Formats: sequence, structure tokens, C-alpha cells
Amino acid sequence: FNFLDDTACNLASVNLVKFLREDGSFDVEGYRHANRVFFLAQEILVGFASYPTEKIARRSYEYRPLGLGYANLGTLLMMQGLPYDSDAARAWAGSITAVMPGEAYAMSAEIAASVGPFAGFEDNRESMLDVMRMHRDDARKLESSLVPRDLRTAAIESWDRAVALGAQHGYRNAQATVLAPTGTIGLLMDCDTTGVEPDFALVKFKKLAGGGYFKIINASIPPALQRLGYSSQQI
Repeated sequence: FNFLDDTACNLASVNLVKFLREDGSFDVEGYRHANRVFFLAQEILVGFASYPTEKIARRSYEYRPLGLGYANLGTLLMMQGLPYDSDAARAWAGSITAVMPGEAYAMSAEIAASVGPFAGFEDNRESMLDVMRMHRDDARKLESSLVPRDLRTAAIESWDRAVALGAQHGYRNAQATVLAPTGTIGLLMDCDTTGVEPDFALVKFKKLAGGGYFKIINASIPPALQRLGYSSQQI
């Protein structure tokens, strides 16, 4: 995915299930911190990456687009006992998705304060800040009764900070986040689901490039059923 012709971005996917505690609560501060660390690492990589053409290298360096994203949303909802197509699931997804770019753009503005914004920022300043303000305003529309208070508060606070710092310093990156399919990465991270998709089967067979198949079984079913009140014998 490219937001401009002749650019490229490096991708990083955060496994959302890693932030679920044993009691089912979500580690909001840990998630925010992980977003900041991953984003900083990706920004550093812009100058060290290999690009297929000189033009792509130059424009990627000028605009510095990044693709921070997440995997395993479907599993997170499953383990919370939430139907994928429900208001509660959408509120959770919206809050988690709002926190990520909010933290990313706030971090991008902090980096810009030290080393300057991306080369094209001043030409796009008002348009970009308008978009940032729309994101900030939408964070306040998240349904407060359907998600934990600290998760919704984090989304609002992250975007308030991202807009305030961006107006002051600009942004180091023209793009911060991308929700990629995470097929192979998700498999390597032991995710039961990929980017934003639900699981299409509890048992799947993956075709291997070198021939043959292997079976993948969704391991999140037992904790999901436990969360819904099923006994160990029933599970």
C-alpha cells in the first residue's frame, strides 16, 4: 500500500492479544508504550532501508511514511466474549484503532521537535492539521458505555497530544499507520486471526510454497469459552 506514488513504508504489527491480562482486562499503558517504541524504531529504519529505485528512495526519505499496525483483533474480541459484528466489538476496535495512530502521530511530532518535520510538511501543513483535528474530534465520539474507561480516555488523550504537538512542531512522518493483512507475520507471531478479520474457520490448512500443507487450530477457543462461563468439562 502506498499513499503517494513512488514511496514505500516499512510495516510493523502489534499482537493485540499480548496486552490482555489474565483477568480479561486490557493493558492500555503497555499498549501505548509499545506503539511509541515500535514507531520510533520504524522511523530510524527509514534511513537504513533498501529501496528498489532511486526515486522511491528519495520520496520515501522526503515523506517518511510508516506503517504501524496490529494483528489478532478477531482473537481479542473472541477472548472477550464479544460477537465480532456487535456494537461492543466495534467500540473496542474503534478505541484500540484510535490509540495507535494517536500515539504514533504524537511521537512523530516529538521527533519533529528534535530533527524537524518531513520535507513536504509545510506545503501540506493546514490540510494535514485539519485531518489530525478530525481524528481528534472522532475519538470523542467513541461509545463510553461499551469500552473500558481507561481505553477510551487513552484514545482521546493521545489525539489531543498529537494535534497539540503537531501544530507546534509539525510531524516527522506523512503517514503513520496501516492495517495490513498480516498473513505471514501473524502466523509467525502465533496469532489465531490476522489484521482486522474474524477467524473464518476454527481449523485451517495452510498451503506451503514448497509443497504440502499444515494444520492450524485456533487456540483461543478454550479461554473464550471460559470467559463466557462454560465449565472445563464443557470446553
